[in-house]
Amino acid sequence: MFSNTPFYHRLLRKYVNIMGTMLDNFTIVRRDSNNVELQRIKVPVKYGPKDHFVTRFNTDPDLLKETQITLPHISYEIESVTYDKPRQQNALLRMARGNTATRVASSYMHTPYDIDFTATIYTKTTDDGNQIIEQMLPYFNPDYSVTITPIAELGFLKDVPIILKSVSPAISYEGGIDSVRYVMWTLSFTMKAYFFGPITTPKIIRKSIANIFNDPSLVRGYVIRINTDTGKISEMLGCWTMKEGMLILDPSETRLLQLRMLKRMGLS
Repeated sequence: MFSNTPFYHRLLRKYVNIMGTMLDNFTIVRRDSNNVELQRIKVPVKYGPKDHFVTRFNTDPDLLKETQITLPHISYEIESVTYDKPRQQNALLRMARGNTATRVASSYMHTPYDIDFTATIYTKTTDDGNQIIEQMLPYFNPDYSVTITPIAELGFLKDVPIILKSVSPAISYEGGIDSVRYVMWTLSFTMKAYFFGPITTPKIIRKSIANIFNDPSLVRGYVIRINTDTGKISEMLGCWTMKEGMLILDPSETRLLQLRMLKRMGLS
């Protein structure tokens, strides 16, 4: 059932990097009461679980650090990977790209999966958190699409929508009066991703053989698909009759049609 040849397209890693790159685009500006800019901070992003970062805010395991983790900060992680049946296409279809004069790189149709991400924004003040959220929300309607090249060997582009499902704020206090206080926003995303099987290199099809026979269920004639552009077969329409939306060639007129076609080509 599975391929005997190991393959690894690094797609899951690529999807994680896409999410991190999307979240690594926020800058907050702190101002005084006169609206004068005091500080401009680029918000750092790291991959990791939410609980790990919360613990770092409130503890110092080594008892040596003068400062704790710097705020603001964004963390994100994968929550689940779920098969998305409505997006599944015919699994027998193939995608191909010529890589040599005689062979192509080929793979069966992709398999769709939804990757659920959770991103958490940590800030020291409510205003810092509001700035990040306001810079993000206008781009999700409710999705934001990223164009990628999933597999370099096949060379095609694919749009990957990222849907923002929910946004929820929280203010946390830990311990007593002198405890750490931080504002936390939790965002849930769903990435409409695709995964691909192994790449094969079959030969290019240059010749095909087909057996054609007459359908005995037809009352008369042969069904032939032709180009009916104006002026191209006007002198040949006398050999055809219309039946159920199809042009039917009268067998008795076959020789006449051949002669007319040869005449058009200057061979008769």
